[in-house]
Amino acid sequence: MNKKITLYIALSFYFSHVSYAQIIDEFSGNIQLNHQTFNADPSIGAEERPPYSNGFINLFWTKNKFTFGQRLEYYKNPITGFEEYKGQGLSNHYVQYKNKKVNVTLGHYYEEFGNGLIFKTYYDQGLGINNSISGLKFKYSPKGGVYFTALIGKQKSFWGYQINGMVRGLNTDLNINTIFLTNWETTINFGLSFVTKQEDDLDPIYILPENVGAWNARLNISGQKLSLNIDYAYKINDPSAENGYIYKDGSALIITSNYSKRGLGISLGLKRIDNMSFRSERNAVLQDLNINYITPLNKQQSYSLATIYPYISQPNGEMGSQLDVFYKIPKKSKLGGKYGMNISINFSNVFDIQKSEISPNIVINQSGTLGYHSDFFRFGENKLFQEINIEINKKFSKKTRLIGTYINTHNNDKILKSQTITMNQDHEFIKANIIILELFYKIKPKHNTRFELQHLNTKQHFGNWMMGLIEYKLSPYWFWSIQDLYNYGHPNEKNHYYSVSAGYNKNSNRFIISYGKQRAGLFCVGGVCREVPSSNGISFGFTSSF
Repeated sequence: MNKKITLYIALSFYFSHVSYAQIIDEFSGNIQLNHQTFNADPSIGAEERPPYSNGFINLFWTKNKFTFGQRLEYYKNPITGFEEYKGQGLSNHYVQYKNKKVNVTLGHYYEEFGNGLIFKTYYDQGLGINNSISGLKFKYSPKGGVYFTALIGKQKSFWGYQINGMVRGLNTDLNINTIFLTNWETTINFGLSFVTKQEDDLDPIYILPENVGAWNARLNISGQKLSLNIDYAYKINDPSAENGYIYKDGSALIITSNYSKRGLGISLGLKRIDNMSFRSERNAVLQDLNINYITPLNKQQSYSLATIYPYISQPNGEMGSQLDVFYKIPKKSKLGGKYGMNISINFSNVFDIQKSEISPNIVINQSGTLGYHSDFFRFGENKLFQEINIEINKKFSKKTRLIGTYINTHNNDKILKSQTITMNQDHEFIKANIIILELFYKIKPKHNTRFELQHLNTKQHFGNWMMGLIEYKLSPYWFWSIQDLYNYGHPNEKNHYYSVSAGYNKNSNRFIISYGKQRAGLFCVGGVCREVPSSNGISFGFTSSF
């Protein structure tokens, strides 16, 4: 590791344990370091390459009403998708002043208006996302329940910033009960946002808008058992590389409703997205320079085999729904037994949107045109994704608990084209059934074990998979695990992806080391994904906060 980086980290830990209250009121921070080696393994397509190291450290100083923050990042020999991050330096720094009514930030900042349909900036090192704004953010609350935000700045792109232009935004959130209906039991919240991006037109072919605006309105009504949330956004025409340089306006509507009472919870969501890619540079792709975020309405999976065929949000057009039901069978009933039993059912599906030609002589999505007409209430012809999840969680004794899960998933990779394929394969409509058993067993106090058995059955793509895991925890410090993913249905190679891991936790410090093989595929968080190459090697990880 670079000597300057090492010195910086050492000084941070030193200052975090030294009392200098005369200078500052509080000092805090967190650190994450990762290192991975890569061995050649032709059986899984893994290549030998130099070790990859990355990490960051966040530092925060507070004095009276001021906070100073900065983040140092480090990337050496980055893997595919992170090449632009190669190097090290200060990637984030700011000064903030905050009192009861005013909150002012100068420098780099993250912010989200509502659910992010027209504005959300955030940091996720695992996905390679850091789309912060460098500039000025002003937040003001003249009274309880009334909140205003105004911001301006340039958006971050890897180590640099958007080449030309600026991002500006205004947001208002109102708690109606605090302002007017103070005696109502039902809570009403209303939000309104406006965001504009300015970018010079340097295109030699098209006359492109240099100022693109988007607005968003939100309404949330919550009672004791029932809630309703409506989120609508509209964006003027924004020709870009992602939408094929069409001049169609964009829109988004997400409606969610929840009902809950003791032992029962029901959630329903509906979504329609039409041409809502919104970036501070029209030629940006992948994770770079996204201004907004499309909220997914499908279940976010964590089990290994359930993450093989994820769904990636489609900002150019999607219509979907989700139904989530939770029911707790009471204790001491015939089915619930001594401890009761939890049942969760989730259903979600996504279609493309209906599109028709704007005139007989113009094909759908033709560059330089309005692109297409779309009936707001009609689904498209293609199902993009569908998933059914049924989970039963049952505690049998003070020492034993079992979770059983069944998943049926449809992934239209013929259109999404998100899966890695072999030389002689085509992208297919993938149908898979997944069965998962997870057993928790407490041997004695502080000694806990966890077992997983998973099976994925499909006639498409790489065929069937099996997975097994054994984990042992010696609380509160140590843990060990061993697992194997076996792709026994692969048309060419029947590969094992085994790994062994060990870790140590103490207070806010965590260290983990593992060795094994990793399959090539997608790593996803909240509908945002990046491709991960296959690998065979050792990895180290360290996290700490102070």
